[in-house]
Amino acid sequence: MHDQSPSYPLVSLYLYLSDQCNLSCRHCWISPGYSENATHGIPLEDLKNTILEAKTIGLQSVKLTGGEPLLYRDFNALLTFLAGEGIAVIIESNGTLFEHRILETLRLCQVDQIAVSLDAATKEIHDEMRGVRGSFDRTLQGLKLLSEYGFDFQIIMTLQRRNSQEIQGLVSLAKELGAGSLKINHLVPCGRGEQIFRNRENLSADELILLYQTVERERSSHGDLDVIFDLPVALRSIEDIKRRGIIECRILNILGILANGAFSICGIGQTMDELRMGNLYQDSIVEIWQNHRILMDLRDSLPRQLKGVCGNCLFRFQCLGACRANAYALNKDLYAPYFLCQESYESGRFPVSRIVQ
Repeated sequence: MHDQSPSYPLVSLYLYLSDQCNLSCRHCWISPGYSENATHGIPLEDLKNTILEAKTIGLQSVKLTGGEPLLYRDFNALLTFLAGEGIAVIIESNGTLFEHRILETLRLCQVDQIAVSLDAATKEIHDEMRGVRGSFDRTLQGLKLLSEYGFDFQIIMTLQRRNSQEIQGLVSLAKELGAGSLKINHLVPCGRGEQIFRNRENLSADELILLYQTVERERSSHGDLDVIFDLPVALRSIEDIKRRGIIECRILNILGILANGAFSICGIGQTMDELRMGNLYQDSIVEIWQNHRILMDLRDSLPRQLKGVCGNCLFRFQCLGACRANAYALNKDLYAPYFLCQESYESGRFPVSRIVQ
């Protein structure tokens, strides 16, 4: 048996509670099926047993996501269980299914963070990107409920050409709704996002960097709202790094569980079968975490085997090449350079001071 180093505790589980969603977002990297009905997903008792086992190797928090996690039939019961076990909970949702009963449970269970996707301050643009007419109004109602119940919530937008002029409007709307933060994510060419890249409806690395710099210059006008522009740390300003620190995917301390019970490094296993690592119905999560060849290889090889500009980046030990799931989806290589960093390097925008000579 592989000797599991204590330096790799399983700190967080990403639970993809449903492989269905009641929206059909044109940029979704998971590409769930469409459904408005509650789904059974993993039987609650099996999920509980796996979580209890994961606590023995360091589990501290879970992220409940999907698909749309609120479609999981045992959502409230799972929250109650997690609260009883003292496990911190982060929820990522499209916000359309929030109602009083669910919010009462969220408040009772003292959920740590709730993030809601909203791609535009303009109804027509948001609905077009989310693929369902009326989704803007339903999400807005959900956000107002979160504010009414006193939650400190985050709004997340996925940036592409269609909504690139919506940032200021979303800043204003987020402040009006009482959000604690607005996170601006760049689009990734996975799942349905591939088609957006093929149609050149994405923003280039150069365009993203220019928008990021604009947002940074306007920071003083954001008031108490924390505006987080998601770029790899090597492309961020020194001031931003000092203020927010280095916030990257901690791939060596997380594990995903898909709605069918399969383990993966994250949700990438939903579209990449080869990155699935057993299943909680047959396999022990401790055994998978300590001995699976994919996880062992990542621990032995990151960041040493990173390729392209990532292999020579000053931040490689902290960043670990940003999202390895995306690197694999694009190149079938867990050590390929992150696409934005490589693109910015090839265009001459990657900061020379952040390359190890």
